Amino acid sequence: MQKWITLLMTLWVGCGSYAHANTGQITLEAGYRHDTINWKHEFPSNDPVVSSNLRFKDLDIFQIAVHGRSTLDCNLYVRGSAYWGWILDGDYEGSANAYLDQGPYVYEDNFRFGFSDHRYSIVDDKYVFGLGAAVGYPFYFCEGTLFAAPVIGYAFDKQNIRVDDKGFDLCGISNPLFPQNHGSGCCRQTFISRWYGPFVGADFDYRPWNSCFNLWAEIEYHWGFFRGKRSNFEADGFDSFDDRNRSSRNAKAWVFGAGVDYDLSNAWTVGLSLKFQDWTANRHHRYRRGLDEYGDASFGDDRIKTNHKWHSYAINLTFGRDF
Repeated sequence: MQKWITLLMTLWVGCGSYAHANTGQITLEAGYRHDTINWKHEFPSNDPVVSSNLRFKDLDIFQIAVHGRSTLDCNLYVRGSAYWGWILDGDYEGSANAYLDQGPYVYEDNFRFGFSDHRYSIVDDKYVFGLGAAVGYPFYFCEGTLFAAPVIGYAFDKQNIRVDDKGFDLCGISNPLFPQNHGSGCCRQTFISRWYGPFVGADFDYRPWNSCFNLWAEIEYHWGFFRGKRSNFEADGFDSFDDRNRSSRNAKAWVFGAGVDYDLSNAWTVGLSLKFQDWTANRHHRYRRGLDEYGDASFGDDRIKTNHKWHSYAINLTFGRDF
């Protein structure tokens, strides 16, 4: 017990020596980001008869950002960030599948008969946008050279993607098993993904041996919401089973950021930063069949399953100022 008390008193004294130090940093970032986004839909969820998969891969993005952090009187730590990026290039892959029931005369368990359609196109620019903020309580170690702060915060990320592609047409609900290809370049579609919600995490900052180099890291666990929207969807027969507007209350993610700064003269710094994000969102919900013979809305026992994923990494050059 005495050893624990000695350790806690040592840490308290280490923090107390910085009780009146107001430190902070603001940096501007510019660099490359790579995204992959996947929208998946299955109906019914237990044994899909109709399914679709939309994949935006190899999205090359030029991104600029501002990032700031500060400790106030050693009792409060705050940070915030915002970014904007232009999608320079990328690939779009879409697939739709529809299967017939096996029927009473089929005796093979793995037998499936149906139709499928695959689409390929090039992503036509648009943008990404996001912001976040967090607060925490700072702890100092090793005579103030090591800083750690548990944090809680909120973040919002958005991807707006444009593709010159009509999409799929499964001829409506009356005959959903014959996909029709409209041809690439027919029409312009926009896909919007929003990921937002609170997070908990920890921030670290370390200046070894009081050198000119400063190392920092941020780790976050997110939970919250996903919302997706697809334009020009009313022209597709597939909307009988797929939704134009998608949503999930079960979005989760791990986000990790790290960087190194080098001190120049007059409190200016240059450096390098990395950031990785891994998001996923799932949802099961009932399929609305429409109106029954009495004019009332009816729901079947079958459920729709949707899955959305977003993977991203970024590398940026940074230029900042300490204060």
